[in-house]
Amino acid sequence: MRNVILLGASSEEAADAVQDVLTELLLRWRTVRHPKAWCRTAAMHRYLRSDARHNDGVRKAQQDFQQRSAEDHHVLDSQYEEWDFVIDFVSRHLSGAQRLVMAWHIDGYEPHAIARELNKDPQTVRSHLRHARNKLAAALEKEHPELALSSRGTHRGGM
Repeated sequence: MRNVILLGASSEEAADAVQDVLTELLLRWRTVRHPKAWCRTAAMHRYLRSDARHNDGVRKAQQDFQQRSAEDHHVLDSQYEEWDFVIDFVSRHLSGAQRLVMAWHIDGYEPHAIARELNKDPQTVRSHLRHARNKLAAALEKEHPELALSSRGTHRGGM
């Protein structure tokens, strides 16, 4: 679900895409060699082809609700609110390709494995990751310097 949300889906839209894909996986179980990677890719494609992606009225209502919720809660009270913060931050600052490879990387995939699953060159994946880390570090420094101070040494290192 997280990867579909990083593409811009609401949690409901992501859940619908994942549910459809899991049902399809059951039908294809004997032929799918890498179920986790297959589900990730299929769910993202399902969302990108869905009508929900194009429903601007619903999207605007969701954004308004999230903005009102953010105004009501100045402190992140739970790990879910922290995750919502991260998803919103990433979706505002990274391009689609950067979000996609970063989501795979966060899930523990190495660049060569991401490249294989997405049918991309490993250098392209590494480049997307490098640019994504740099963009996120710069945006964090600008928008939330109190958070950037604690991560200053980690974003340039070995990711």
